[in-house]
Amino acid sequence: MKIRLTALIILAGILFFFNLGATSLWDPDEPRQAIMAREMMDRGDYIRPYLNGIPYLEKPPFYSWMIMAAAKISGTVDEFASRAPSALAALLLVVVTFLLGCRLGDERAGFFSGLVLATNYQFLSNARESVMDMTFAFFIGLAIYLAFVSLEKGRRLNFALSFIPGAFAILTKGPAGLVIPVGVMFVYLIFKRSLKRYIIALVLGCALATAIASVWFLLAGESYIKEFILHQNVTRYTNAFDHLESAWYYFHKLFFNFMPWSLFLPFALWGAWKRRYVFPLLWFVLIFLFFELSQSKRAIYLLSAYPALALLVGLYIRDSWDSLIERGWTNAVLKIFAALLAFLPVGATVAMYALPEEDVAVFREGPVSLYVYLAILFLAACGFLVALFKRNRHFSLGFFLFFLVFTGFFYGAYYMPVVDRTSKSLTLITDALGDHRVTKKIYTYGFNSAGIIFYVGKPVKALSDIKEIKEGESDILLIVEEKPTMHLRETLEKSFVPVKRVKYEKEHYIFYVRKNG
Repeated sequence: MKIRLTALIILAGILFFFNLGATSLWDPDEPRQAIMAREMMDRGDYIRPYLNGIPYLEKPPFYSWMIMAAAKISGTVDEFASRAPSALAALLLVVVTFLLGCRLGDERAGFFSGLVLATNYQFLSNARESVMDMTFAFFIGLAIYLAFVSLEKGRRLNFALSFIPGAFAILTKGPAGLVIPVGVMFVYLIFKRSLKRYIIALVLGCALATAIASVWFLLAGESYIKEFILHQNVTRYTNAFDHLESAWYYFHKLFFNFMPWSLFLPFALWGAWKRRYVFPLLWFVLIFLFFELSQSKRAIYLLSAYPALALLVGLYIRDSWDSLIERGWTNAVLKIFAALLAFLPVGATVAMYALPEEDVAVFREGPVSLYVYLAILFLAACGFLVALFKRNRHFSLGFFLFFLVFTGFFYGAYYMPVVDRTSKSLTLITDALGDHRVTKKIYTYGFNSAGIIFYVGKPVKALSDIKEIKEGESDILLIVEEKPTMHLRETLEKSFVPVKRVKYEKEHYIFYVRKNG
């Protein structure tokens, strides 16, 4: 067990932490977390979050506290400190998934489940982002794991205490952090016919977690309770005011975001039904239904269901991989899949020289190490294909898993840094400000960017109307997006002088200063 767990921790640690601070914080979510942590430290107020100098009532402060703890180690609130809590939560959640897989199956099931979790697109990308959802998912997963173990051992007091992580989930993102693990265990207790024996412990656990979380709400004040609990959670869930999506939204999002393992998911679900893997099935279905019933939908909301999906697929790989290799038609399907994997690096190389230069110049002119990465991926896919022809069960699975792990490494080591420094980094705008970032007040018109606020290092006022600028203000710099403000250019240039034009993503931004400034 120690060998597999150690290997899993090393692999997931490299995927989540390597090069973690090499890319800038991307709008809108990442810099927002960092700003709140920095402003709490600057103000010396560790209870109430602030964003751009204004009280931030939409989310509680636990993730900001974690950033501050990381900043104490790294020395400042930077990209690494902002993302480290998410990466650590992801790593711990992989460990929790491994331990659950060992209990539901064996060490192989646990190892496969952990790798499935670490290598799917959504989980890997969120593990490397400064978003509170990963920490939220970890506390939910930890509560479910502790409750499951306590139930297996018949310890009611431990069962009640297992919901304490739900308190930290509440303080990370909201009441769903307790509702989800309690709901999963409530239904599982009914299935196990143990509800009567554990109902008091379940209620006690809810009360304890709620009491712990309530301490912050009492200290923060009534305005946080009204805005966060009532508006951001109850109203958002029952009568959404943003992120409105159709009833089918999660189906296609889950398919693409859980890739490549979503290709195995239908078979894993059927296999789990036949083999009576009830616990991960309930875990996934209940979370899916919980968020499906809400009018407000975002793909990242399902993150807390990903450990359950990983367990289902991991158990399926443990149970069925050998038969997939031996059976004729499934082996043929896997050969097609392996051939497609081999085509990806080849196709990427061809595309760099076949597509218009403006679309691929960032890669064509980038470091030559790209070709080394692509060559390794091609060889791994070929190894997978050859092993399938030889019907070698161990080598086929080994080459496939290596391909996925190395793809994840390529994502963090090469792809993200290149895209960041050429198009996605807000420093493309803020570095162009030069001394103006210190000497002038910074205004934006027509857009709001947390990234600009973070990298400027002081509050930035977002204007909805140019008339909000007072006539007497001369020490200002105004940033506008070029295309949406073309109709205002003549008006702007009556009082302002354009001093710089910079490109960010596919748009251009113009810096204006007062004519008399």
